Amino acid sequence: MSFNWSATFTIGQPAETSKGDKIILPQAALESIIHAHASAPLLPLQPDPNYDPTSWAQPQFNPYEPIKPQELPSPLTFQIRNPANRLLTHGGVKEFSAADGQVHLPPWMMTSLALTPGDQVMVKYAALPKGTWAKFRPLSADYMEILDFRALLEARLRSNYTTLTRGEVLKVHQGTKEFGFVVEELKPEPGEAVCITDTDLEVDIEPLDTEMGDATTQSASGILDGQGSRRGGNNQHNVLKIGFESQGRVSPEAYQRWTVDIPNRKSGIEITVHVQEPGDLDMIVSTKLPISLQDHLWANFESVGPRVIIIPAGDRDYATQQDSQVIHIAVYGREPTTVAASGSSSSTAFSSAGEAIYSIQVHYQDNEEHSSEPPSGSSSLSAAADIPNKNAPGYQECTNCGSWIPERTMMLHSNFCHRNNAKCNKCGLVMKKEDLLNHFHCDHCDKHGDVSEKKKHMEIFHGWYQCSCESFESPSLPELAKHRRTTCSERFIICRYCHTLVQQGGPASNARDRMRGLHSHESYCGDRTIQCQKCSQMVSLKDVQVHAQNHEYQRQSQATPQLCSNQNCVRSKGATSNVLGLCQLCFGPYWVPTEDPKNQKLVQRLARKYHAQLMTGCGNKWCRSQYCATSRGRQMDATSAATEMMSILKEARVGAADGHKTWLCVDEGTTRKKVMAELLLEDVRGQYTIEWCVKALEAERTDLEAAAQWLQLQAPKVKKAAA
Repeated sequence: MSFNWSATFTIGQPAETSKGDKIILPQAALESIIHAHASAPLLPLQPDPNYDPTSWAQPQFNPYEPIKPQELPSPLTFQIRNPANRLLTHGGVKEFSAADGQVHLPPWMMTSLALTPGDQVMVKYAALPKGTWAKFRPLSADYMEILDFRALLEARLRSNYTTLTRGEVLKVHQGTKEFGFVVEELKPEPGEAVCITDTDLEVDIEPLDTEMGDATTQSASGILDGQGSRRGGNNQHNVLKIGFESQGRVSPEAYQRWTVDIPNRKSGIEITVHVQEPGDLDMIVSTKLPISLQDHLWANFESVGPRVIIIPAGDRDYATQQDSQVIHIAVYGREPTTVAASGSSSSTAFSSAGEAIYSIQVHYQDNEEHSSEPPSGSSSLSAAADIPNKNAPGYQECTNCGSWIPERTMMLHSNFCHRNNAKCNKCGLVMKKEDLLNHFHCDHCDKHGDVSEKKKHMEIFHGWYQCSCESFESPSLPELAKHRRTTCSERFIICRYCHTLVQQGGPASNARDRMRGLHSHESYCGDRTIQCQKCSQMVSLKDVQVHAQNHEYQRQSQATPQLCSNQNCVRSKGATSNVLGLCQLCFGPYWVPTEDPKNQKLVQRLARKYHAQLMTGCGNKWCRSQYCATSRGRQMDATSAATEMMSILKEARVGAADGHKTWLCVDEGTTRKKVMAELLLEDVRGQYTIEWCVKALEAERTDLEAAAQWLQLQAPKVKKAAA
């Protein structure tokens, strides 16, 4: 049933919380919609002209059955039109909570219709067809950065949109970057607008022209220069090659970023930066973007000597990176300080251009050689080498510097050492007396060194940092970086359920999801349900794996079908058993109404049957029994047949509980089924038993390909014996 409803409203403030096409209408609009729907005339129904009230056949329309009133359509879809310029779009309704006479539209919709607060807009109910296919055209070539654009578009539409209108711009986000797509085509025809709720919408992308894509890429990323760096744009990404040294310059409080391709993750890497004095910089490394002082995996914050970061092959973050082979390196420039003789520090320029000049190199590292090196680049004092001449005869230890000096020169050395050298009482480090004035020890940790390093050390390791998520504070910059790559709600992850790059959110609200390692987004996203193809139950995405394991357990726990003990027969043994374990057709010739408690007469009849098969055969050209003269192509004499008959008669195990094995000739149809079962068993490479192959052929009516698929879905696999 269709109805008409339209009204004109004044634009209120934009609905900032609406991320899709849903509008907010007043309560009075809902009441008028219900009234319009209730008062709409019913469409005349055409009865079946062949309707016969005396017939058992069901008619298309029974004129004697009362017509039931239909419910309000769900979802409600509307056409939103700007009467001033006749621009229009479509959308759903979020809620009926606006003030009387007002409507709240999403900001993008107001921009698309050229509306501002206070303007008039017409809202009209529009019954839209269910969409089946949509083609989108990207607005720029950087859409190729999206990991899975179909999944991203489907997730965006599913969670925020009710309708799609041809020509409107759909904006989606991956991480912190926004991408625009124009709705190019829609189906079904005429394709001006469709409803996408409760429907399987197929999404397609129309690629950009090559010239347009190249122009967009150059304008966004800059042009590569001869050194492999990109000029233009704010974030420069220089390219490093394994084993080659490159030169760089970085300004204070600025980053210079490098990327290096590491295809061989079986070997660790060593990253080394040599800084020209008096420059100072930090080196940070990560497997993913963005990379900064607050977002990194490995770092070196030293102020003296080369900055070295060794990442062993066994490092979890390094070895398990799957989405890319690229390692990102950032060099952050700092203002250097030099120490005067009096101990006061003063700022010094980097170079004439105010930049720190450095060289950077990455090369593979032997795993065994550096297996004990720390993965972070923070320096650690190695074990001191053996002191020369320690406890050697004729040598004596200096009480000031700790060196072992020949006894005959100890007086000269001692006078010189006490006059020029001094020993730190805290760390025991021996240095010149003038250098002792510039020597410092941190009051919060074991760090010690030149006083010029104190300011930087206190800032990085003993400052105060608050994460932008406002739920974490730390005095240490490395601890903040660890928080941002692990538990931070703003950390970007690839959702395992919608396969899009999203913020993981806070911890899950229930303990079960927390034990699964889920955060709020995946906990919410995983609550969506799909229908199981085997049992037709609705299962949440989070429980799909466990549900599938239950089906797998049930499949593996099935009892093997019991076939006839006749090795040439493939029929089921059936519920009723006999002393030979034969099916009813194979046992028929051996059944007699007379009493035979010890099965002596049954054995005699079976022996006569075997003897006749070996001597003369069954005469059927299709026979494949290995104990039949027709199948063998030769007949045996009575004595030889009797000798061989006794050996196969024992395998019948007449009267035993199980283990029967008989060799009787069968009809042509049964022989053909046996051959097909053996062919299927060979095709599946023995993963299933012959009994299940027979059952699969029966279920699929001897279709080999369909039977093989049936085995994969229904039959338990053969369990491999433990070694």
